[in-house]
Amino acid sequence: MLQKLRSAEASAPPVIDHALLERTVIPAMRALLRLGYFKLEVEGAEHLPRDGRVVYAMNHAGWFPLDGFFTGLAVFDAIGPDLTPFFAAHDAALAAPLLGPFLRRLGAVPVSWMKRPEKLPPQIRACGIFPEGVEGNCKPFWKAYRQRAWKRGFVRVAAALDAPVVPVAVLGGEESLPVAWTVRRLEPVIGSILGLPLSLVPLPARWKIVFHEPVRMDGVRDALRDPDYQGAMAARVRATVQATLDRNAAGKPLARLSALVESAAHVAEAVPLVRRPPLRAPRAPRGRHRAAGA
Repeated sequence: MLQKLRSAEASAPPVIDHALLERTVIPAMRALLRLGYFKLEVEGAEHLPRDGRVVYAMNHAGWFPLDGFFTGLAVFDAIGPDLTPFFAAHDAALAAPLLGPFLRRLGAVPVSWMKRPEKLPPQIRACGIFPEGVEGNCKPFWKAYRQRAWKRGFVRVAAALDAPVVPVAVLGGEESLPVAWTVRRLEPVIGSILGLPLSLVPLPARWKIVFHEPVRMDGVRDALRDPDYQGAMAARVRATVQATLDRNAAGKPLARLSALVESAAHVAEAVPLVRRPPLRAPRAPRGRHRAAGA
């Protein structure tokens, strides 16, 4: 199925269905905000580039990509619909019935495209990428606000687009879409791990999107070809996002729980295992030894 998706989409240019976005999705999200089911705070909108070229690199959490929806809404409100970014989504999600076509109409493109960023379609000038991948949004709730390792492909995408990277910290996905467990057994079948939801509907939550100052590539050649440069840039952006998550999530119950679990794990690793002395064969009575040697 994934091969069919890739071959079909390779010839189809990416398109954002603005009618669906502006007449259905955004009004529904605004209605939930007005009702108080969700709350949304946006910080740092002044950092968004107005020329259209940008890569948004952000943390990822929750079994459904609401973090991408809220980030897109924040960009839409700040700089207009024409600069709404495309978002990289796992190929398996885009191959799913109903969900895949819906996500593609809202600007989702296969993450496999990011492996050859120099061949990205010209329609993609702004792109949102979750460098944690599915490991981020499938992590269980007791690891909330603790990012997984970041892949460095977003650095190559930014270089190929000649675009800055805007680090984005997103808070709220952990509370709204908590994951009970990471399911890995189905990965050989569907091509991806899954996050087992604690709730089948999004829970009320306070969302916060923090846009940071753009980070520009020092050299396109280094960014595209030098793994050390890419790794250093990815680590720099990740550290910026994690610092913001730590600062803003400090009082959240799930953040406290994940910190406690992480501390307990560190303690368990530091304490050496207590080993029992090996069992020894019982010694024979001395008199028996003498009798045997007599």
